[in-house]
Amino acid sequence: MAAVVDSFRNTVVIPANDRGDMGRARYRGVLDIGILLAALFVFLLFLVLLIRVVFPQGSRLSEIISSRDSVLVEASKTGDVELAGTNASKFGDFIARLGDIRREVKIRPADSIAWSNASKGTSVHNRDAVQTFAYSRARVDFRVDNELRIGQNSLVVFRSGAADPFLERRDPALVVLEGELTGVVNPDYGAFAMQFPAGLIELTAEDESARAVNFRVSVNPDQSSTIAVYSGQADVTVAGERYFVSPNNGLTIAENGKTVGVQGLPSLPPIHAPSNNSVAKYLGVPPRVRFRWGKVSNAQGYRLEIAKDADFNKLLVDEYLDVTSFTHGNLAPGEFFWRVSARAGWILGPPSMSRRISIVRDSEPPLLELQPIQHLIAGSYVLRGRTAAGAKVYVFGEAVKTSSGGNFEYVFTPEPGTQSIVVESIDAVGNVAYSSQVLHIPGNPGRSD
Repeated sequence: MAAVVDSFRNTVVIPANDRGDMGRARYRGVLDIGILLAALFVFLLFLVLLIRVVFPQGSRLSEIISSRDSVLVEASKTGDVELAGTNASKFGDFIARLGDIRREVKIRPADSIAWSNASKGTSVHNRDAVQTFAYSRARVDFRVDNELRIGQNSLVVFRSGAADPFLERRDPALVVLEGELTGVVNPDYGAFAMQFPAGLIELTAEDESARAVNFRVSVNPDQSSTIAVYSGQADVTVAGERYFVSPNNGLTIAENGKTVGVQGLPSLPPIHAPSNNSVAKYLGVPPRVRFRWGKVSNAQGYRLEIAKDADFNKLLVDEYLDVTSFTHGNLAPGEFFWRVSARAGWILGPPSMSRRISIVRDSEPPLLELQPIQHLIAGSYVLRGRTAAGAKVYVFGEAVKTSSGGNFEYVFTPEPGTQSIVVESIDAVGNVAYSSQVLHIPGNPGRSD
């Protein structure tokens, strides 16, 4: 027992070097744990980014299949046709295919939780969602002659409409949550049933017109909905109320489902500049092109579209403006098409006739031709020539007036001796051309004979 007590009385002394080693060991242990935690954090961050790339994000499923979806067209029994039949079931699951894709377009099947990139030929089935983004759009092809184009920044859910298994056609039914749709309804085939935040709308071609209906529908920032008819006569049913909408007329449906009735579309804006088939040339920096149009009396704004194709599928600019001009200073060489629409309230009028403008990078010096210098009278001489129309001409640094066709002449009285007459021509974009002639005047330099 005494030995045990003595062992407690004797203090264990750890050498200073050993204490330093123990401290460093503890520090390395803490550092290793910190490095491990940092590596784990980086791995988790990489995993999140990888999931976002493999499973692109769009609007959440709960935002698409929401309470307003409960009032949509039912898919189990559409119209008077049961889809459980053998013939109908072959067609019952098919609605449409994506016929054309511009830029980024996403699709999400009804049984999927992730968005994927849409491509041309992709089938669209019941409750599938299609989403477009800025300057992107998609064309939807049905087995009927109807046509539908989904504009930029739009979100649409497809639903089965009334089906006819013998003609293998189905009247399209859509849920438009945001954005705009344009399209054509053929009088011989089907209709468009569209669910908006403002209510359910059915749009068909009026039989007596025998013309397809060219239309535009949109969901507006205040959650109202608009229908504009540009050609044909539409039979529109809104909340049980029936409206006949003739060309250049439209409807606005408030969020509560009410409408003030059919209204005329705003008229076409008069186009001022650039003129059709105009050419804008530049040397180093792309030109600043100013697009101008006139006011429309009943318009609150305008929509300007600039595209690389005449069908306006390859949009470069799609702007809603409160003014009647727009300047673009970065158009690359090539051909561009532009048009303007007027907006009254939320109803967009028909677009103006498209106009073409060509942007050309010009590095060629202007034409410059000189005639032989001719002697006039009393020691005077004249130099005549021709340059490109619109170019500026300088002789001895002095500006020379040119005609509309580029012709010019310069009268001068030279000193005796041999001298070089240098002519400079500068075109509108800054290209320069030089030409010269040597003139000998008898006599001593500095003196006149």
